[in-house]
Amino acid sequence: MRLPVRCLEIACADRSRSEMERIGVDPAGARIMAPKQLHYNLKVEGLTPAQANILKQDILSIGGEAAVARGVASCSVERTDAIVSGTMAHFLALFEKLARQAFGLPEIAASMKEAIKGMDQRTYVVKGGAESFTIGPSTLIMGILNVTPDSFSDGGAFVDRGKAAARGLEMAEEGARWIDVGGESTRPGAKPICAEDELKRVLPVVEALSKAGLTVSIDTTKAAVAKAALEAGASIINDVSALTADDAMADVAAASGAPVILMHRRGTPETMQLDTRYADLMGEVYGWLHGRVEFAVSRGIDRDSIIVDPGLGFGKSMEGNLEILGRLKEFKSLGRPVLVGASRKSFIGRITGGADAGQRLSGTLAASVAAVMNGASILRVHDVKEAKDAALVADAIVNHR
Repeated sequence: MRLPVRCLEIACADRSRSEMERIGVDPAGARIMAPKQLHYNLKVEGLTPAQANILKQDILSIGGEAAVARGVASCSVERTDAIVSGTMAHFLALFEKLARQAFGLPEIAASMKEAIKGMDQRTYVVKGGAESFTIGPSTLIMGILNVTPDSFSDGGAFVDRGKAAARGLEMAEEGARWIDVGGESTRPGAKPICAEDELKRVLPVVEALSKAGLTVSIDTTKAAVAKAALEAGASIINDVSALTADDAMADVAAASGAPVILMHRRGTPETMQLDTRYADLMGEVYGWLHGRVEFAVSRGIDRDSIIVDPGLGFGKSMEGNLEILGRLKEFKSLGRPVLVGASRKSFIGRITGGADAGQRLSGTLAASVAAVMNGASILRVHDVKEAKDAALVADAIVNHR
């Protein structure tokens, strides 16, 4: 007779200890064994052969594993990535070993430690100049308010400032904690507009919503628009170019202390969907966001003021968007809250057959739940009430787990 055997999902130390308690393990023993049941695979990029050889020797000596390029032992390669695998117990021992090594390995150990910490983090304090925000463990809902005539999903619906302000207030009542006001379309193929036209669209709406007590983010790539919107009451900068479109944007963000959302995209709205091929999608998107975070910090932006967004639909194919959603938790290694904007996007329509953006609600909710289950802290959505309900259920599952 076969005995029942199942694979346990050990996602945290609390789950490990509770499972051991169920079979009567001594509590002291459970505390010792819990770190041995949490397994991690860390990819460390750009190591020298000396660093890689020492790292591999140290992790192997304590029972872990490390995969490096074939030429590392002979030093026939200049650089190598490494995939380091082990339990939490292995990594705790490894960090102690690396702290005594040369070749910059103590700093590498610190980065590895931060990556593991980020993977397990559910609550963040995001620093702001006028206001700081606690994000998590419940998902934050960010309502999309496009005051543009050519938005892909609701083009022209909220060009009138009165209608736009009313929609912002409605989204807040439905559960949006932030309202994201944008005056320039970033849909595929969209052409840029000048700062003056963008300001005419967004400033009256930002002023109205902020005076009503709502938290407003300004969706712009232009430093002049961001600065004026902040002065009009906005609290957050959402820059889909991650500070690359306007070099002055970093100075505006640093001077204001406002939280800044850094999103990955390749190209501009006019060009980003012309080539969606990547040799290593996750590696390139993660590495680019890591670089933008470090750039922002170098320009005086507080690391704790940064939010990251992998940029679904911005220079990605349908398959690429799905890969990012499935592997979203890897972005938590950056140590910052992850924002996901899947709402009504075309890849959802390709899957469900919803040719029009308005027909993609159910698909959007499925993608949103997947995002929350895989580590998203913020959902940027058009349909606030429905997304809020879906996130409440996903949060209940994640937090219970």
